[in-house]
Amino acid sequence: MIVVISDLHFEEEASDKIPGRDGRPDLVFRRNRDPKAYRNFIAEMAWRAEMRKVREFDLVIAGDLFDFNRTTLWFNDELRPYTSLKDVSPELVRKILAILEATAAEPAISEALGVFQLLARGRYQDYSGEEKDFPVERIRVNYLSGNHDRLCNATPAIRQRISQLLGLSGHHQFAHYAFFEELGLLIRHGHEYDANNFAIDPEKLDVLPLEIPEEGYAESNFGDFVTIDIAVRLPYLLRQKYGDEEILKDPVLSTLYLRLLQFDDVRPQSALLDYLLDDSHDKYSAEEAWERLMPIIQQVVDEIHDHPFFRYWVNKRAKPWAGMELEATRELMKLGGWKNRVARETARKIAHFMMGGDIARPQLVALREEVLKEKKVRLILAGHTHTPEVCLLATDGDDERYYVNTGTWRSRIPSTADERSFGRVDALTYVQVLAPHERREGEGSFSYWTGVTRDWSAPK
Repeated sequence: MIVVISDLHFEEEASDKIPGRDGRPDLVFRRNRDPKAYRNFIAEMAWRAEMRKVREFDLVIAGDLFDFNRTTLWFNDELRPYTSLKDVSPELVRKILAILEATAAEPAISEALGVFQLLARGRYQDYSGEEKDFPVERIRVNYLSGNHDRLCNATPAIRQRISQLLGLSGHHQFAHYAFFEELGLLIRHGHEYDANNFAIDPEKLDVLPLEIPEEGYAESNFGDFVTIDIAVRLPYLLRQKYGDEEILKDPVLSTLYLRLLQFDDVRPQSALLDYLLDDSHDKYSAEEAWERLMPIIQQVVDEIHDHPFFRYWVNKRAKPWAGMELEATRELMKLGGWKNRVARETARKIAHFMMGGDIARPQLVALREEVLKEKKVRLILAGHTHTPEVCLLATDGDDERYYVNTGTWRSRIPSTADERSFGRVDALTYVQVLAPHERREGEGSFSYWTGVTRDWSAPK
């Protein structure tokens, strides 16, 4: 029995918290999921394993477990991870380890890691909290690297510490994929299908080999820069610009600050600025939001304009006119004024490019997998986009081949079709794969489980 989850995004939160004053509560957005969800999930898997009388249990955590990019701790100095894993300096290693320790120290994450450590020892807690033996003969926890945890493979010391946190041993390199040939199953994180978050452009490859060149994983990508020096930097600069006291007092600033901390959950991520300017909940008007945001957006645009890493990726991936649009946005914002609608709308367009562009269809890139073309796989599992879905890739008579997106375990902020209004749901997705000998029918199978939860307030 193989169970696949992805995109848990364990994140450091402490550096974002604005302590409350004069009776006001702390201003903080809790991004990490309640560890009870992980305990209940493992208890559910134990029940399924016992019901099926399976002998072996593989849990595959398919990337983006520890989120090294999403933390303001990067701004303690000028050191950034925009380098190949082959060239990390001792100073960068120390900083990565410090971020890892700060992340693991978050109370919700510490408890969640305890769930995985217990499983690695062959134990689990049932729904009542009683500790029991997991009902199989062999358990294996597999951790694949993604794009937000690319740094997990930087050095043996980092790999060893991550292994310890998961209850594993050794300091071996974390794999980029899992291939179960006897089941026709390929598992990737899924950033391999995304040109903005992978160092090799998959659109330029007619065939994706099972072993994609290591440079795709080792080199830093555009998404690293966008996350750290644009999305994460915005709330940091908001605090620098206005100060904690003013943010706590001003409802527009406090709402903007919380929304800036929620950027990971916005889908599509290219709609981040649209989310910040969303006035459908009557928190503020788009003009009020823009008036406060424009100074820090202008600062970010000015900072990144001549950044060599940013310019490299713009020249490598962007449409030819992207640079001109960026320059036009800078000039329009210099005209100033919260009523500058032209600047605001142009900034939205630029944000769509800088935050990821249009909604991707990763299943079209998955069609290029060599093992799929050779009919060695029936099922490709990949996450990364946080959008759960099941897609039929091909059919050969009675043989069907599927792409399944493993979604996320985070909250999701979906947008309306025009990307001007947004909601919020809690999401959880996993996929279970059974071998033929684990089913009475004598055939292999996959089961796809995804759900969202939304609590409704009482009608007004």
